[in-house]
Amino acid sequence: MRTSIEPMIDLMLLGAGHAHVEVLRRFARRPEAGVRLTLVARAPVTPYSGRLPALIRGDCARADAQIDLGPLAAVAGARLVITEATGIDLSARLVAVDDRPSVRFDLLSIDVGGVPAMPEGIGIAVKPIGLFLAALIRMEAKLADGARLALVGAGAAGTELALALARRFRGRFRLTLVCDTPEPLIEAPPSARAVVRTALADARVELVCGVRAGVPAGGKLALSDGSVIEAEEVLWATNALGPKLLAESGLICDAAGCVLVDASLRSKGHDFVFAAGDCAAIEGAPRPKAGVWAVRAGPVLAANLRRAAHGEQPRAWRPQADALAILGLGDGRAVAWRNGFALSGRPVGWYKDWIDRRFLQRYASEGLPHPLIMPDADRVELDAADLGIISHASLQQGQAGLAPPVGARLVQRTCHLAAPLDDPFTCGRIAAAHALMALHASGAQPWSATAVVTPPAGAAEAARADVLAMLQGASEVLEMDGARLVDCTTAGGTAAAVSLMLTGIAAPGDAAAASLRPGDFLILTKPLGSGALLHGYQRGFVEARWLLGAIEVIVGSSAKAAQILQQQGATASATVAARGTIGALMELLRKANLAAALVPGAIPALPGALALLRRGRTHPLAVANGRLWPEAPDRPEVALLMDPQIAGGLLAGVPAGRATSCLTALHDAGYDAMIIGETETRRLEVPRLRLREDAEGS
Repeated sequence: MRTSIEPMIDLMLLGAGHAHVEVLRRFARRPEAGVRLTLVARAPVTPYSGRLPALIRGDCARADAQIDLGPLAAVAGARLVITEATGIDLSARLVAVDDRPSVRFDLLSIDVGGVPAMPEGIGIAVKPIGLFLAALIRMEAKLADGARLALVGAGAAGTELALALARRFRGRFRLTLVCDTPEPLIEAPPSARAVVRTALADARVELVCGVRAGVPAGGKLALSDGSVIEAEEVLWATNALGPKLLAESGLICDAAGCVLVDASLRSKGHDFVFAAGDCAAIEGAPRPKAGVWAVRAGPVLAANLRRAAHGEQPRAWRPQADALAILGLGDGRAVAWRNGFALSGRPVGWYKDWIDRRFLQRYASEGLPHPLIMPDADRVELDAADLGIISHASLQQGQAGLAPPVGARLVQRTCHLAAPLDDPFTCGRIAAAHALMALHASGAQPWSATAVVTPPAGAAEAARADVLAMLQGASEVLEMDGARLVDCTTAGGTAAAVSLMLTGIAAPGDAAAASLRPGDFLILTKPLGSGALLHGYQRGFVEARWLLGAIEVIVGSSAKAAQILQQQGATASATVAARGTIGALMELLRKANLAAALVPGAIPALPGALALLRRGRTHPLAVANGRLWPEAPDRPEVALLMDPQIAGGLLAGVPAGRATSCLTALHDAGYDAMIIGETETRRLEVPRLRLREDAEGS
């Protein structure tokens, strides 16, 4: 008999700052029983502030200045939710996010960074860094040569940024550094300031010191002494403030809007909330808003989150009063100081580069994730109040007796999908898109659906939230294709899963079996690789941007593609699913007693799929699919054909004379479709499937 589930704590990491990436790394190295991690981040990568100047100067590639959250979250066993947080409901313990249901938590840790103090909506904020980099590129494209720019804020970050921008602009724009202190970098010792003043002069950065910047208007920036400087654009690197959602949520914050925490990094007034980094302020031990303190807070935060999850008292931490500061000057040089002593030159620049590279390498890969043995999930009882949470309100439990149009033919298809990701909302969307393909291939219009959901194992409240998130995700995708979720139930099991039974409406008459014809061009409506990418993500091999790109394609509707194929006279079509493209094609060929020639170079691939397959990261089912075509050589493009797909689109045969117009129509409708080969008359001495070069085609 199955025992009851041990209560599970939902620990949410809100934001992907330097402290949180260290928390993820430590949980990857030592998973915590009874704790489920969820990372909510605005972007699939988190930039490393220490490499921002090098990136701006062009001394490193963007990939060498950021941490990919996909592999890191996967090996840590964390659910990855890429979206913008819009609010925190502390009483309900929910974080509101864009375009999906709120995400619940039992324990919350916040590391969302800070934002510069600046006039709202005027100028370019240096943080968040990802948004700044995009704004910088837009600014460079917009401004004419010779434009004057102002950078407000001359602390260490602002001064280093000014030097990096001057190197990037290379005289194209004139740059003025504005600060309210007598000179830049006032916190550094005199010898370090002297080095920086020389570097600024050599870079032709103009200085305006001892004044506060006002509100820019009409290409000018007013200053507190009554003077005005020309500035067609103003960049702000001023003191960091906490994002507005922190104070608005009811968290106790300091005058800058940063979460006030005690020495254990726990929020004052809310013992289930922790915070670190630029968005936090330690009561009685203020520290500069610099990455070094966020990095050093990571191990402390990880340890105290473990303790809090198990009801233990967190331990106090007193960060050191001073830390080594290193500022890049460009041209391989840097200046460093600590405790009044300063050193500059190329050796310091080499040391800074070594520190930055070592930091990034720490989070590049943790190897395979630790397997977690999860208990069976209990059933979740749903009632009308629970179902009312679903935003589209399409779920009407118990109302399965819908009346179809008079004379219509009903088509039913059933699909079961084990959750390929640990994000329940996205899993619901994927499951619905995967199930709908079968109706699209049959030519039926989706009409209604019923669902059986197996939630992830966990406490009742957490499991109910996951079930509702799955149902809302499924409901949104179903509704886009005109289907309505009319009933649902839950089931116990060892892993999260969604089963959907769909009913579609087709025109009256016989459902005649279509068949390929010799000379048909074979068209794929979606790029391949979803199976390899989803499987690879679970093992920590997939970049987050690859995952997000794959999900966008997976949940894309095939309804319009099916209509286009029908209008263009497709002779037969099939869904690309668990048996891969080869499995779907072999079924069509055997039915028509035909053969086919495929062009490997024409096979469309999702971003990252071929790179994954070249590394040998093949989905286990692809090995079984390979038995369908044992003559196939070991090439990534061919392995892609054998990769089991989730909502992999449609494979269709189209008469040669209509293939070009069909492909054009699919492209116009937004599908990344391709012609991958053509059918041939079956000859016993020739394999049913063969590869050919493009030059052989007609």
